[in-house]
Amino acid sequence: MNKTVSRIQPGMEAIEKLEDFIKVNRLKAHTRIPCEKDLCDLWGVSRSTLRQAVDELVENGVLYRVLNKGVYVAESRYPRDMAGVSAMVRDLIDQGNEVTKKIIAVNEIPANKQIARNLRVKLGTKIYKIIKCRSINGIPCTIETTYINAERYPGFIDHYSDDVTMDPIFEEYYNTYQTSGTERINVTYATEAEAEMLQTEPGLPMFFASGVALDQNGEVVMYYKQLIRSDKFVFVCTVES
Repeated sequence: MNKTVSRIQPGMEAIEKLEDFIKVNRLKAHTRIPCEKDLCDLWGVSRSTLRQAVDELVENGVLYRVLNKGVYVAESRYPRDMAGVSAMVRDLIDQGNEVTKKIIAVNEIPANKQIARNLRVKLGTKIYKIIKCRSINGIPCTIETTYINAERYPGFIDHYSDDVTMDPIFEEYYNTYQTSGTERINVTYATEAEAEMLQTEPGLPMFFASGVALDQNGEVVMYYKQLIRSDKFVFVCTVES
């Protein structure tokens, strides 16, 4: 039987070597990596190949450049599983991060077409609109807007605060358990107001997630929108066979 052995392309090999170099040497964020010449001599690759590898890792947020100074290791980004906001918060806490939130605004509004369609309610239904900013280890990372049916969950906002999460409220007061949902991910850019809230620069690329959470009976619990800093998060998806 004939076997075909495919050789790893030089560019991919250089990327792997750079990633291994960072791990093996335990380079911390904002540490400068060696210059092009030293790395080319070390690995026997051309400067064009090495530059291509660096460009790829810069684009992927592993490295970053400082003009006339060199290339540095970027801060690690938090994994954001495509399983909704609640799963993200649980995962971050399990990984030893401090996750806090600040409620920006709470309003009672009538459902417009978009809200009514996602919550599966009639136009004009009373809705709680909750806007909050979530920080991880003291750094603002997400802005979340949540819509909840005020007629189905009367008094919800009386129980909700900066120190209380939503899931226990649904479970304790309304016998509602979030079991599934759907989510869409897009890319957008931070406005001046959003950038100020997230302590970053206007125009920064951001992930925009929107979705609904369903309860044990398949009914909509909430409709949400989440603006996520792309320099702090990377999306992951777990696939089971």
